[in-house]
Amino acid sequence: MADELLLLTRQSYVRLTLRQTWDGLPLVAMGSFVFSLCCLPALSLFILNLPLPAILAGAVSIAPAWAALLALEADILQDKKTGLAALLRALPAYAGRSMKLGLLAAFPLAAGFLTLPLLAAPETPPVVWLGIAADALGLLLLLALFIYTFPLLVLYDLDMGPALRNSLILASRYLAHTLGLLSLGGLFLLAGLYLNSGLLFILPAIWGMFIVNNCRLVVDLEKENSSYEQL
Repeated sequence: MADELLLLTRQSYVRLTLRQTWDGLPLVAMGSFVFSLCCLPALSLFILNLPLPAILAGAVSIAPAWAALLALEADILQDKKTGLAALLRALPAYAGRSMKLGLLAAFPLAAGFLTLPLLAAPETPPVVWLGIAADALGLLLLLALFIYTFPLLVLYDLDMGPALRNSLILASRYLAHTLGLLSLGGLFLLAGLYLNSGLLFILPAIWGMFIVNNCRLVVDLEKENSSYEQL
């Protein structure tokens, strides 16, 4: 398998990621279980109709858990000897940087929730619709960046600033990859919502495998580009 890992290319990316996911599925599932547990506080607050506390809880719990899950998956994809202990060690290791990223996303998300009640007015001012559209666009742009920022944190141990700068380069230069991963995430979300909610337990972790391998691929493609910050 080690020889195949050296053949991560545009052509082999999907096939290789699917094979590695299947080979490491028990460990991926265990990591997904820990990630799901970390999502429970934010989910519970949201169910209790406390969206703003839920958003804050998600920023400080889900974001570090996501970084830790990707760290475990990075080990799997690089054929390193790893286990659930690697995820538990990664939680505090990436907590500070990932929480900052989570709080960065919390601002437009909270602004959107605060704006939603205004839509119940008999006549909604155009500025309200513009505000919601701006929040949605901001979240979409952040999600596109985060597709690269989080794996850059765990693969190369970058600080938040360099990770975001490099994410902007990669997300814009490899736009087809970015849109493909966003679409895949959207399809997984729809599958969980409309087919079987139990899929939401494992699909985020599978999406993470594609995200990490995509980051490894595009960084390899970019290493010869002088505009990219050397890792």
